[in-house]
Amino acid sequence: MSIIKAMSMMELFPSLSDDERVGLEEQLRDGSAWSVNFGVMLGCSVLLAGLGLLQDSVAVVIGAMLVAPLMTPLIAIGLGLVQGNYDLLRTALQSMWRGVVVGLVLGFLLRVLIPGSELTQQVASRGSANILDLFIAFFAGVAAAYALARPKMSGALPGVAIAVALVPPLTASGIALGSQDWSVALGAFILLLTNVVMIVLGSAMVFRLHGLKTKDLDHKVALSMKRIITGLVVLGVLGMAPLAYRLIDQVKIGQSRPASYPLPEELWSALYQRAEQEKGVDLIRGLRTGDFGIVEVKIFLLADRPVRQVLIDDLEKMVKNHMGADTQLTVRAAQSAPIISSTRVPREMPGIVR
Repeated sequence: MSIIKAMSMMELFPSLSDDERVGLEEQLRDGSAWSVNFGVMLGCSVLLAGLGLLQDSVAVVIGAMLVAPLMTPLIAIGLGLVQGNYDLLRTALQSMWRGVVVGLVLGFLLRVLIPGSELTQQVASRGSANILDLFIAFFAGVAAAYALARPKMSGALPGVAIAVALVPPLTASGIALGSQDWSVALGAFILLLTNVVMIVLGSAMVFRLHGLKTKDLDHKVALSMKRIITGLVVLGVLGMAPLAYRLIDQVKIGQSRPASYPLPEELWSALYQRAEQEKGVDLIRGLRTGDFGIVEVKIFLLADRPVRQVLIDDLEKMVKNHMGADTQLTVRAAQSAPIISSTRVPREMPGIVR
């Protein structure tokens, strides 16, 4: 029985020849080294991902995943851990931390420099990772290492890059930092770290099964590699608890799908300044619905007196000048009053619909 199992393992994970091992190591080292080409491709992928995220465009985000070069350093780290290859580890780690810095900075700048940009659903979704993302990253690492170890399957690598999505959460974290949305920024960065850890573990497992471990590895080096891998496993296990909790929470309340979006910052500022001129009236909220065709804008006011028609006309003019003449405007005003008891609520004034 053990012989049959051994033969099955050999078929699934055949040993590589010396030339194939050397070729794999050189391929990963060259692909992981920080260079002008690496930096340009990474910068382009981050900018593509950022623009796609800000426009809520899935197609553009997918294109950014295909361009991104970050997958190769992670696979190289997995091979470096299995072989105890400090040079390969150093090369890949340097590229990774530089890539993370570039991604955060470019994402931040996109948010700051593009007027009226906002946190779309594509950005927010990267800040709510769950345990399924952990398994996606692990099996993506397995698939990538398996494809690299068997050159005839290298055509599967673009699909792996799309599945794991390293650059979008990195860019989303930078965009959220620019918006000072610390929750989304932290969630997206945790998703990135989860992907990194699980890809490294998945690729290391595959390379080990392929017999790529160096036989004459020094005892101290081997012990160091085992400790690093153990630490990564512990990180992965520790990450399961909050990610599993988040999945359970999402199952309970359902997936987040926004029914409306914030108004552009320039329009919101103008509306707020106009409302400030009206005595006894405060602008408390503004939102929009619809992306194509007819767009509806809703404005909510808090007033201690009847709202003048001239204010409504001014708000309508400002909205249509900014959003288009076909924009539908709804203005609702609530009268400010204290809550007397649990059975009484503030009296609401009739809504004004335009």
